[in-house]
Amino acid sequence: MIAIPEACKDRKWLSVNGTTSRSTSGRSFTIMSYNILCQKLIRRTLFPYANQESLKWKSRKSKLLSEISHWKADIMCLQEVGIEHWHQIFGPHFKQLGYDSRLFYSMSKSHGVAILWKRSKFHIVDEMGVRMDSSMGVCEETLQTDNVGLVAALRFGSAGSMECADPYADSVDPEYRIDTGVPAGGEGVIVSNTHLFWRPDACYERLQQQVAMLAAQREMQEKYPNFPLISCGDFNTTPDDAGYALLTKPRPVVLNEWQLDNLLPTTMVEEDESSSESTISYAAMATAGTSSESDDTSSKRRRLEEEVKQAEIDFARDQERVQRLTKLIQADNDPLRSCYSTYADLDASYRTEQWVGEPIYTNYAKWKGTLDYIFYRPGQGLDVRDVMSLPAEGRMKPGLPNVTFPSDHVALLARFDCA
Repeated sequence: MIAIPEACKDRKWLSVNGTTSRSTSGRSFTIMSYNILCQKLIRRTLFPYANQESLKWKSRKSKLLSEISHWKADIMCLQEVGIEHWHQIFGPHFKQLGYDSRLFYSMSKSHGVAILWKRSKFHIVDEMGVRMDSSMGVCEETLQTDNVGLVAALRFGSAGSMECADPYADSVDPEYRIDTGVPAGGEGVIVSNTHLFWRPDACYERLQQQVAMLAAQREMQEKYPNFPLISCGDFNTTPDDAGYALLTKPRPVVLNEWQLDNLLPTTMVEEDESSSESTISYAAMATAGTSSESDDTSSKRRRLEEEVKQAEIDFARDQERVQRLTKLIQADNDPLRSCYSTYADLDASYRTEQWVGEPIYTNYAKWKGTLDYIFYRPGQGLDVRDVMSLPAEGRMKPGLPNVTFPSDHVALLARFDCA
């Protein structure tokens, strides 16, 4: 008997509250979302609590493979997949376990996102890679993030005699789409996997990226209208963020002032106000506009007034951009629902006063909180039956990765029934 990996012990399936029905079609499947922590992103300063062995690839590799393999998920969405490790390790390993897969990545990054599926249960009929920076034509400016997403249409049933592409292939085209030519009818599921921009203050960029991913998902669903949508990933968005509300709340979404302020674009470098040449002393301000005002003070005052006027123009422009994006997210996109949105009712140890329903954390490093989700769209023929319990906090202290858990994130799993 194969031993249960330490990371999987004490985790169990929990029946989701309110789930009373079972599949009428006889179809059910499990799906995993997991940020596996790319080895090239590991820095001692990011994980000062971790011992050296916990950060070594040799140790992490074996733990990742055993943990992911143990769950035997029918569909897997992985983020931060190292490109070299994919070709050398993950792709061949999961091919032997009966999975076909796709990896998509940016040429300027060492990692990407992957979707894997059991070839005995699904076959791919369409796919689309999304390069965020070239797909966000909704606003004039954005930071260069090099984030990507991947959307795949999977049909139930093995491919049979269909000629398949390399089962652990990837594409590096700026934007690519592979259509097998198979008719769009039948039953299946559209799976989306993404990893949004990581900077905490970059809510505006993540909002743009959400718009880009929703557009790709909508395009795929228009072609396969009978395929329900599941959207997985590390969204780098907490449940109290505007991005989460815009994805999940009934339309129209009303954001509070704090959420709206966080959505405003930020600059990469902020000026030191104390060193500005436009600074005017309180004494000089007292003479402003009078005959006692010096030429130098007058010049500074006019320059300051121009800066204030420009700041007001920029603020109004940024507000208009945010309003446009929030409308785009809600247009033609019914709300999504997180599979773990009622998890706090299933596991009291994961409750928090900061937000309702979602677990208190899926990421447990120096910063601890919830960033990872498995979303689906209600009313499309999918019901969540179970979700996998999350590890007890005591097993993760003081932070991840540790000798048990190989990533700073924990794997999320859900079991769906098809109506």
